[in-house]
Amino acid sequence: MTVSTGPTEPAELLARIPDFEQALALYRDLEPDTAINLSVAENVLVYEDSMQKMVFDHIDLLPEKYIHYATPYGDPPLREEVAALLTKAFDAYVAPGDVFGTGGVGSALECLAFALQDSPREGEAGPPPLKEGDAVLLPAPYWQGFNWSFEQRPKLKCVPVALPTEGADRFRLSLEVIKEAYFKYNRLFGEFPRLLALTNPHNPLGVNYGKPLLDEIYAWVLDETQMHIISDEIYCHSQVRSARVPFTSAFALDAYRRAPERIHVVWGFAKDFGLSGFRTGFVVSKYGPVQRAMLGTSGIEEKKHPMSWFTPVDSLKHYVLGELLENTVNGSTELYTTYAMRRYQELLSDSFEKVRARLVEKKIDFVYTEGDNPAQFFWLDLTAYLGKRKGKEPCAPKAFTPPNDMDPDEQWLFEYLRCAPTEVTLLPGQTMHSPAPGFFRLCFTAYQPDVVCEAIDRVAAALAQLT
Repeated sequence: MTVSTGPTEPAELLARIPDFEQALALYRDLEPDTAINLSVAENVLVYEDSMQKMVFDHIDLLPEKYIHYATPYGDPPLREEVAALLTKAFDAYVAPGDVFGTGGVGSALECLAFALQDSPREGEAGPPPLKEGDAVLLPAPYWQGFNWSFEQRPKLKCVPVALPTEGADRFRLSLEVIKEAYFKYNRLFGEFPRLLALTNPHNPLGVNYGKPLLDEIYAWVLDETQMHIISDEIYCHSQVRSARVPFTSAFALDAYRRAPERIHVVWGFAKDFGLSGFRTGFVVSKYGPVQRAMLGTSGIEEKKHPMSWFTPVDSLKHYVLGELLENTVNGSTELYTTYAMRRYQELLSDSFEKVRARLVEKKIDFVYTEGDNPAQFFWLDLTAYLGKRKGKEPCAPKAFTPPNDMDPDEQWLFEYLRCAPTEVTLLPGQTMHSPAPGFFRLCFTAYQPDVVCEAIDRVAAALAQLT
């Protein structure tokens, strides 16, 4: 009898990955050494500048205590250290008891989506629980991982809120845009959305949402709807020196002090600290149903394992992140995390300016308003090249193909730039629910700036052949 073992070749395995960005991330190992992949949201700047020599070079072999079980949502020291780090980053006090670790921010979002389907207990403030099929509003473009986190197992429904793609407010969020989507959904389906998810700073636009805008949005949500708000603040340290609109955490708003049970934050080490492979994220919430879901319950009325048991902060992560959080710089009392994020702003700012200058020099358009924060991205506007194939054909598909619903001209341009001799991978905007085709995300922290600038030179040369 022949027993099927499933796909084993890398190309076969990659073809089964429905998350296009994740497929591109894994595909890097199969690309030629000359290829430059700027499609994946990763950050090499901190590790190569200081983290390896100041932290990882000093980590010993795994101590015996870390081969045993660890608290799945983070032991007390880890939660206290993360709370202290976030208190500084958010400019608002974060209590250790409100911090719950998970295996990545995607997992943190999923945990929240499940937890918000539990009812508040008698005497607890909070709107009615969410139910399967309830709508989540997400300003678009947005990170496609929200769909997996909210839809696959919690069974919520992601509804893109299309940002304007033309005019003075191009790709700018406003309360009016959110309200329009909120009431349109009600007209179409007879129900109102129950959750608003904001990413601040934004991915892929990079912008910080100003405090006046956030005050306006949060006040309307709390006063006029029964929605919860999830604020994804995983890029909160990714701030360039030239940014004129400072980062404002949801926890620093008056709305949070007024209704903390309606506002929840997720954060993780993947982006600012460049530890994407460690898959460690955190739910930060005061809401009773969320806290019970994350801690577990054993009462007569219900018995539930902590949500993080299914996606834990394992003992190895406890060990390595503990070393990272407790380490000081060169014998001083300054924590390495404080030093690293101060230094990161310098590295990020320098990289941003170098890459921006090269894009301007090569006449590659991008969506940017002077003084905005970029986080780790440029949102390239390549709409002028849609449909201009000039008889050229892209190379054969590589191991996997883009989503079927992608605009064919955007897909062609994506494949064309990945061909030799260009060999540069950008993330097509429609994989991030861009309201219009022809926009691509470039992550300028995925490599050192000289490599990113080389990639821009290649892209410019390839685009020139289409005009």
